[in-house]
Amino acid sequence: MEKTDKAPHSATLPESSRWSRFSEEFYLRYAREIWITAAVVVVAVVGYFAWSQYSRKAETAANKKLGEAYVLLRSDNLRGAEAALQAFLATGPSGIAADKANLYLGKVYYEQQRYDEALAVYSKVEGKKAAPLIYSGALHGRAAASMQKKDYAAAVPLLEELVEEFGERTGDPEEKLDGEEVVDRSPNVPNALFKLALCYRELGQTDKAKAAAEKLARVYPETREGKDAEKLLVLLGG
Repeated sequence: MEKTDKAPHSATLPESSRWSRFSEEFYLRYAREIWITAAVVVVAVVGYFAWSQYSRKAETAANKKLGEAYVLLRSDNLRGAEAALQAFLATGPSGIAADKANLYLGKVYYEQQRYDEALAVYSKVEGKKAAPLIYSGALHGRAAASMQKKDYAAAVPLLEELVEEFGERTGDPEEKLDGEEVVDRSPNVPNALFKLALCYRELGQTDKAKAAAEKLARVYPETREGKDAEKLLVLLGG
């Protein structure tokens, strides 16, 4: 009987050989797809790192520009700060960079007693969760500008939001026992409470004014606002 040389059936091949053959066939059939997928992954990875590097450079450049404007603002060069901030905002920044610029520009307008313009740019600050200090600063600025316009009704909800959202301290003596005092998410809270008491008083809401002043004196007794709240309570008959 004549013997023929036939390739052994795949079922008779050892496990390692069967897997080797399968992988070779798979690679030949899907080589193009594999390379396309690999190329897409490589492009995505390269793109991500390029974007990250660009983002870091853009953030550094933005912070430098804002730093220059802040120096002008702190040195009372309001015109120079205004020009620098307006030029920066004209480039179309977004996120925290835009919020910082609008916060600074609002301060510039406020110092120049341009309260309507201050309100307009303060209102553009949006990063409530990403940058609570910036957002709370904008709320405080809007409330202060509204008070300067004697629009106390407009200032109240802004101050209430600031106190409710960013005030963490309760004045409970237990908070100090562990050596770690509760800290507010914004340093503007005591001042906002005092402004709130003043606004309530101007609106004839004496009970609310007393409640705000009492909370301020109880929770922040060591602050200037806390001491002023005690004087205000005397005027309110509290």
